[in-house]
Amino acid sequence: MSNQDSSERSQTQAQFIDVNELCVGMYVYLDLGWMGHPFALNNFRIISTAQLEIIRGLGLQRVRWSPERSELAAPPAPPPLPPVVESDPVNEHRQRLQEQRASLASCEREFSHATHRFRDLLKRVQTEPDIAREQAEIMVEGLINNLFEQDESFIRLLSEKAGEHSALHTINVTVIALLLGKRLGLDAVALRPLGLGALLHDIGKIMLPERLRWRDDGLNVAERRLFQEHVAYGVTLAQRMGVDEAVCTIIAQHHEYLDGSGFPHQLRGEALVPAARILSLVNHYDNLCNPANPVAAITPHKALSLMFAQTKQRFDARKLNIFIRMMGVYPPGSLVLLTDGRYALVVSVNSARPLKPRILIHDPRTDPADGLIVDLEQEPELGIRLSLKPVQLPRAVFDALSPGQRLCYFFERARDLADVQERR
Repeated sequence: MSNQDSSERSQTQAQFIDVNELCVGMYVYLDLGWMGHPFALNNFRIISTAQLEIIRGLGLQRVRWSPERSELAAPPAPPPLPPVVESDPVNEHRQRLQEQRASLASCEREFSHATHRFRDLLKRVQTEPDIAREQAEIMVEGLINNLFEQDESFIRLLSEKAGEHSALHTINVTVIALLLGKRLGLDAVALRPLGLGALLHDIGKIMLPERLRWRDDGLNVAERRLFQEHVAYGVTLAQRMGVDEAVCTIIAQHHEYLDGSGFPHQLRGEALVPAARILSLVNHYDNLCNPANPVAAITPHKALSLMFAQTKQRFDARKLNIFIRMMGVYPPGSLVLLTDGRYALVVSVNSARPLKPRILIHDPRTDPADGLIVDLEQEPELGIRLSLKPVQLPRAVFDALSPGQRLCYFFERARDLADVQERR
């Protein structure tokens, strides 16, 4: 066979390819006159990236090439496929339940530890004020570090059995005040006096008669006047501890309201420092949900509704609005009826996405201890229809969800929640 026959045969076997898909090693045919390109021949094997760039600059859309005459490097082997793992719903449920329990247990341990440390602090206030101050500062610093460990902050409902009963209100108020402060844009430095003021706001109650320490209702005029003295006692004790004057001011104003209806000095408007406005708001909310007499408690949803509809003149409007958004329309501890007719308990709220809480749904076929928490953000077809009082629940639902008489709140680590979500 002549060289001409061989060349013609190779050309008949040539295929067209887009110039952008050319690579080194391909044998190409340039269908141009000898003046239309700078190469010695119209057909040749590409040996460099420089030649590739010249060909792509000739204005051609496609060129012919011969796979038989090309010398292409072997393509890299594709990465091995991941091993096929068969889904095991039972094991997945068990793993998620274990993670869920571990996250809750971690929150309850931290909350319990905080309440016990606060109780120990109270014992030292009068006899070892300097040590009490150091303990308070360490506690607040730890809570702030906890809060800033993640970008998103979750408010987690805990069992009322967690921690010391008499310290529940204080830790609740401190945790929520710090959360609100962060949502308002305060940094770690600005949160320290707010945290200390919240932690120490009721220390003056240790100077009251035992019968008045944990009561704020059913008092006669004389008893109420004595009860209100706990504010002044608290300031005195804080000064003995050596805390900053700014913290003492926060303690002094934690029962004052913007409209002058608070005590002990009926301060108004700008007379209240910003941190005290945060503290008085949060303190009021927790007193509605966790009053001295549990029978008088109202649901978190109702508490927010009352604060906005009936007493909003008492509070800084911006702080109240952000607080309501932070806690969610249905704060942790709310009992709700879902759009599909089932009942649920709100257990956690992401302060950045308050309309999509995490809930524990009542299932009569499942032990509540084995119930998985559902993130409504992951369930677009499911929502909350309305909030309920405990007395509105069917008896079986009440027994299963076991709404406590006391609401306990703490930070839930966002990374723990993310770990759970990644496995869903």
